[in-house]
Amino acid sequence: MSASRYCTFDDSLWPLLILRLVGEPSNQQFDEYLDTSASYLRRGEPHVVIADLLRVGIASAEQRRRRAEWLARHDELLRESLLGHAFVINGPILRLGLNILFHLKPPAWPYVVVPRVDPAIAWAAGRLEDSGLREPAERVRRHFGLLTLSQSG
Repeated sequence: MSASRYCTFDDSLWPLLILRLVGEPSNQQFDEYLDTSASYLRRGEPHVVIADLLRVGIASAEQRRRRAEWLARHDELLRESLLGHAFVINGPILRLGLNILFHLKPPAWPYVVVPRVDPAIAWAAGRLEDSGLREPAERVRRHFGLLTLSQSG
């Protein structure tokens, strides 16, 4: 199984990056996921990430440790370019774990944890617009059929 089977990266609506993670990764898949994630950060462009974790498995203790190291190593790039991160999780155990983690060590960027993709998309479009990226925000809204403020009034 390749990393693409564990995680797909959809940048077709850049500066919105949508990740879809499925199953439990091998160590090689996990490393490829981290490497690809880093490549987006190295672009140095402001962006918002939606992580669809509806079908993800539990990472191993080793993978959680490597993720923590990756976050520490890329902290400056994350602070410079990540406008926000939406986590789509409907499993109570994963939601609780993420909420506890963020309570203990809040991320330096805005985030939201939601049970469905639609609110994550709306939130991401709002983050883009709030950051001065109106055209990409409108493109995201049009793509997903979300009403804009000008269309709703």
